[in-house]
Amino acid sequence: AKMASGDMESLGRAMGAIFATMGAVLAASNLTLTRKKVTKRTKPRGAAVNLSKRRGEAICLKLAAVWIAAVVVVIATQAYESWGPWGYMGFCTPCALLYVTVPYIFPGEEERQLPWKDRYITKANLWIAIFSFIGNYWYTHYFYRVLKARYTFDAHRLNDVPICLYLMTHAYFMFYHAMSNFAIRFIRDAYAAGKRRFFFECAVIGAMSYATAFGEALTICAFPYYSFQDRYQAYTLGSAFYGIYFLVSYPMFFSVDEDARLGARYNTSQWS
Repeated sequence: AKMASGDMESLGRAMGAIFATMGAVLAASNLTLTRKKVTKRTKPRGAAVNLSKRRGEAICLKLAAVWIAAVVVVIATQAYESWGPWGYMGFCTPCALLYVTVPYIFPGEEERQLPWKDRYITKANLWIAIFSFIGNYWYTHYFYRVLKARYTFDAHRLNDVPICLYLMTHAYFMFYHAMSNFAIRFIRDAYAAGKRRFFFECAVIGAMSYATAFGEALTICAFPYYSFQDRYQAYTLGSAFYGIYFLVSYPMFFSVDEDARLGARYNTSQWS
């Protein structure tokens, strides 16, 4: 359902208050931090020590530019209006396949010495595939039942969720989590460890989680075949509930191979 102008104004005020509050908390907590004294920098601030992970995160961001550009073109031209179930599959499948093909076709020099199963990008793809499947298969039904969300386009479905969205979510999540990794690592590289940094890091993760969820809800509103009964509730409370997913996944995903050096053997602690 489309929102009336009065409802849009109320939503704007509510979201403005939410983001202003988050910004104020981040700004205030940032003032309490102590910057690290760097005598010799061995890597760019925010970049992973593990070269395989650094390469994997970089290529995730580069590939995101490709599929995001494609999405913009599709939305702007309304090309989806002529698609059936296979049309949606034909668009979303390559977006996901970018991440499971390109990094292996064009590996970095630092990765050529590693078996494919030991590369960071392999673990990242597997982690995101599992996490995004769980989210689509089960978590989506919260939006169906509580927020009365509906996908109304013709699509092949699994548990009443369009299969093409399982694939598209993989691309979205690979992008989101590469960005969150950089943000968390930048904080740890820039500021001295302690309780105040821990609080700031938690606050940043919370803000990123909510902003990610809200941003996704806001951008998808340009697609007419995804609707909410109550958009105000969807944007405000729905973003908070969806954000809980990222609140858990961002720090968990960050730990994958974060302390592993290039060539280190896989062990379960890298996933904890």
